[in-house]
Amino acid sequence: MRSVASGGAILCLHGITTPELPSYSDVHVPVEKFRALIAAARGVGRLVPLEELARRHGAGRNTAGLVAITFDDAYASLGEISEFVRREAVPLTVFVVAEAAALGASYWWDRIDDVFAQVPKARWRAFEDAVGLPVEYRNGQPPEYGPLRPLRQWVLAAHAGRWPAELHELLSDLEEETGTRTVHRSMTFEEVARFAALPSVDVGPHTVSHPVLPLLPDAELHREIMDSFNALRERFGNVVPILAVPFGLFDNRTVSAAREAGMMASLTLAGTTLQQQRDRDDLPRFCVSRSDTVFKLRLRLAGMFERIHRWRVRSTPRYPALPSPTT
Repeated sequence: MRSVASGGAILCLHGITTPELPSYSDVHVPVEKFRALIAAARGVGRLVPLEELARRHGAGRNTAGLVAITFDDAYASLGEISEFVRREAVPLTVFVVAEAAALGASYWWDRIDDVFAQVPKARWRAFEDAVGLPVEYRNGQPPEYGPLRPLRQWVLAAHAGRWPAELHELLSDLEEETGTRTVHRSMTFEEVARFAALPSVDVGPHTVSHPVLPLLPDAELHREIMDSFNALRERFGNVVPILAVPFGLFDNRTVSAAREAGMMASLTLAGTTLQQQRDRDDLPRFCVSRSDTVFKLRLRLAGMFERIHRWRVRSTPRYPALPSPTT
């Protein structure tokens, strides 16, 4: 397949799995697949640091054939690829959630994914009732997104993407009951420092607490971005002024707040190449999952899927729909 000719692309990954670090979440990719995906990306384009790609795009320069690799949430499992990244000089940017890195904490979505696989359907229904999941979410979510979708969307919509403190004990009790606790967690700041010491690695802000930014009041929205950026700059010298938007949910106010905080760009999960984002600083990424194949990645990088989409759909909304009982 020819080199990427569709404007350049940014890939978004999350964690890495191994036999010792399993996960039921599709966003964590096996270490062997990560290596294969990097080889595939290099086969159709040239890997470059994210900041270089963003600056070229912002200046209106050609970005065709360029691919940037990003990892959201700064998972500790990235330690499994550190030697490969060093040996292969893979340029990548790791986006850090400041509160999670302060403690090396696990994320609620990983805890939910891994414990769900261990409980009977009736027990999960009882857990949903106990946490207060409204019936409209249980009945209104598209079934093709799976049985965890109602709870996830409720946390996003009703709690701005943060697991409520008053429900922590209920989730912990379920984990204890099943003997299950996710092995995936954020790096600590010390672990981030060791990984970021690799010559080809940069770090970037992913907010303080990983909330749904459009649902926050102005002052809190600005704090989430600015405080996370400052927390990184206090500790590291290779911080890129680019925001990875949590959950890929953003609006004009989010992009404006990021710009005011000194961000040169905001990364979304719009799933297109950069060709569709001319003269904009909200840059799309392809989210790479465990179920993705090398062939599919090549088609994405070549812009094939978006060409088909443009043929079928005349226009696509700039901002994604915010979570609700039916979305």
